[in-house]
Amino acid sequence: MYPVVVSRHFMVRVNALMQFLKTDTEIFGGKVKDHWWRIEFQNRGSPHLHMVVWIEDHPSVATPEGIARIDSVCSTAIPPETSELYELVKNCQIYRHTSTCTKNNSVCRFNFPRSECLETHVIDPSSNELIYNGGRICVLKRKSEDGWVNNYSPALLKMWKANMDIQPCGTNESIAYYIAKYVSKSEPTNLDGEVSRAIQQIRREETDVSRKLFKICMRILRERQVSACECVFRLCHLSMRDSSRKTIFVNTRKAEQRYKVLKFNEAGQAAGYCANIFERYEKRPAEHPNYDFNNMCLIEFAMLFEPHYTKPPVINEESIDTDAYAPHEQTTRRRLITLTDNTKMTIRNTPAVVRVPNFVAASDPESYYYSLLIQYMPYRNEAELLEKFNSARDAFLANEESLRQTNAYLEIYRERDRQLENAFAQVHAFQILEHAEPMELDHEEEVPYLPMNEDQFLQAKQSMNAGQKEIFTLVTQSIQNQMSGAEERLKIFFTRGAGVGKTFLLKLLRDQINRCYAKDAVKVCSLTGVAARLINGVTIHSTLKLPVQVCHHCPETICE
Repeated sequence: MYPVVVSRHFMVRVNALMQFLKTDTEIFGGKVKDHWWRIEFQNRGSPHLHMVVWIEDHPSVATPEGIARIDSVCSTAIPPETSELYELVKNCQIYRHTSTCTKNNSVCRFNFPRSECLETHVIDPSSNELIYNGGRICVLKRKSEDGWVNNYSPALLKMWKANMDIQPCGTNESIAYYIAKYVSKSEPTNLDGEVSRAIQQIRREETDVSRKLFKICMRILRERQVSACECVFRLCHLSMRDSSRKTIFVNTRKAEQRYKVLKFNEAGQAAGYCANIFERYEKRPAEHPNYDFNNMCLIEFAMLFEPHYTKPPVINEESIDTDAYAPHEQTTRRRLITLTDNTKMTIRNTPAVVRVPNFVAASDPESYYYSLLIQYMPYRNEAELLEKFNSARDAFLANEESLRQTNAYLEIYRERDRQLENAFAQVHAFQILEHAEPMELDHEEEVPYLPMNEDQFLQAKQSMNAGQKEIFTLVTQSIQNQMSGAEERLKIFFTRGAGVGKTFLLKLLRDQINRCYAKDAVKVCSLTGVAARLINGVTIHSTLKLPVQVCHHCPETICE
């Protein structure tokens, strides 16, 4: 009814909460050393908050000390009626089924009511229980009568006085799963389809680039539904995300593929290009008492330093509602370094998060390996990276062993990239059930086999005919039911004539099942070696270690 009042009041509460969490050391069992949050809007239009916090010196969740700390912070219990928390838990934390929680399925997709658990424990990331528990790495102890209670922090609930769902993570896998499932939600699929069709139409109708861009922007504005509260957030410039660390994007493409920013003089004429992170990195000092610049890679340099500007930031003092806006940081004297051209850079108080383009080795190996080289290989001149090598791949492989020994960021990058990709694949594997499409039964197409990288997997799913979609959805539904506790196991037999896409469907199902379980869970077998080769499988004899019977009458013949 009053979206401006609602939105501003919500942000007043969020900012007050963050100020409290930054100074408190008890509510989560330690100091909040890092945070990241994002505002999202429900179908009703109301804002809600997704937040990730990192607790300083928190014991590992795999240890008894870590479990004890979690039990002291989190709860799933309905408190006694005499407790001041009783009404808060009853009003804010009791789950009730709605039409969305059983969409396309008879089982609640939020896994309510939740099962009894005698003690808090950590789940193996590769186990089926992780999926059944909604990607939560930690299962909190719970009595049977508390099956409808959402996880909460008693101390935080007293202050926040609104619904919450608190999830201990403790591992990179669980954080990646949370980000993939909740934080990185995309636009609705029907919006994507409308926008894609509009773009294709505009491309055919318009030749002028500016007109194309204008029409596409207007079409997106017309198609996308925006709640009143979201309009207020955007028009009033209320923060929709915040982090304790700055983020910097480093364009790790080859030099000729990067964009540059023009610099203008006082007369408004172009006067060269603005300096960028690559030029500043090449001009880093040769020696410094606190930093080993000779062996410092580009990604570490970008994390630790930022350009120094003498002009102070402009603070808008006209706002009469400053509590609704994030407080400005107090300006303090910053430490500086001097580059070889006498320009200055500021030493960051907190290392930044560095983002780079995401290249796939299979489809663009040159860009993939060049990106790794320029990130992790120390250099003084970018041209040095490919000297004496025919390709970026050759240069990377020639230096990989030394990079492993001297650059810890390389292995960390690879491991976390793998964890995040696995989490995205696992979440997207079940999305076919949330966005079921009507099946057209009047025709079917024969689709050739496609290697299952991410783009081709999505393309293959879109290419399925009606019968293939039905089986694909049935298998995915069966896996989800199994993860939700169903005992029944699917046994399916499908057959048709040659050339209708059985092999294609089998390969697609194999990839889908592996994505659902986030591990290699499928063994494909066939009676003969020729058939096994066609489906990228092995023979039954090889799989089950069966002896091969040789005919005594014809020693060169294998008996069936």
